[in-house]
Amino acid sequence: MIAIDWHRLPSLSTLRAFEATARLQGYSAAARALNVTPAAIAQQVRKLEREIGASLVRREGRGLVLTAAGRQLSGTLREAFALIAGGIDDMRHQQAARGVRVSTTQFFVDAVILPNLGDFWSRHPGVQVTFSPDGNRQPVDLEHFDICVRAGQGADAWPGHATRPLLDSPFVVCAAPGLIESAGHELSSLPWLHDPNIDDVFQAFYRQSGLDPAALKIVDTGSPHLELEAAVAGYGLSISTEVIIRPHLADGRLIIVDSPLDVTSTYYAITGKGVLSDQVQQFLDWLADLCVKYSDVSECPGPHAGSPDR
Repeated sequence: MIAIDWHRLPSLSTLRAFEATARLQGYSAAARALNVTPAAIAQQVRKLEREIGASLVRREGRGLVLTAAGRQLSGTLREAFALIAGGIDDMRHQQAARGVRVSTTQFFVDAVILPNLGDFWSRHPGVQVTFSPDGNRQPVDLEHFDICVRAGQGADAWPGHATRPLLDSPFVVCAAPGLIESAGHELSSLPWLHDPNIDDVFQAFYRQSGLDPAALKIVDTGSPHLELEAAVAGYGLSISTEVIIRPHLADGRLIIVDSPLDVTSTYYAITGKGVLSDQVQQFLDWLADLCVKYSDVSECPGPHAGSPDR
């Protein structure tokens, strides 16, 4: 690769002014193309001539013609600018073709994004969006993803990145209605589905409820991804953010169990600092607007155990 000494090169404005003058055969046409005055174009061309030490154009009648040096330089610049333009077009096409790549949690994409994705595509047809359900514990990888959706209790958990809060959702204790009806409401007597990924939330619940975790019956599903289905099947009580189980509350497969748990998690959209592509910005804005309607817990559907609706 040839090293470029930028200090020896004329400014881009002088090169553009001369290339347009040569291609369009005059200062006035070049000025219209570059949205400046003919005098400014002429000044830039004269400056370039002084820098390279050669005459590039000359008057002939009422017009301009290129000198031999001008013809040689104009051909070189035309090829160089065409190469640059082609490279930029290729990059734009590549960026548009790859669409928007989102890393998120399995539950968040299932409960919030996918049921509403058709609305995004109706507003932005042709924008490809792909998801990777990496999980909340996976590192934020903005080399391979445009947006990472993660839950946490503070934006400072991802230093060096841009964070946009999407929604706050409280953790709740939930269970299948049949489990509660068959075993009663004494939480210590029921089996528990313990997700190690939110062990800190379980520990907070134990402290707030006065339960002894050593005395509880723990059901291990082997994978956090199976815990929600295990809760629906009635295998045990579960702790989850309310927004994740909202569809199951709506159809009655789960109910919220009254408990002293008082922990809230915030979902964030994490992006790189700097300019985002139009497609990424469109999806990010749509997602933020979508999450507004999920933020009001008072609209949460479904009965609560121990409440008058039960």
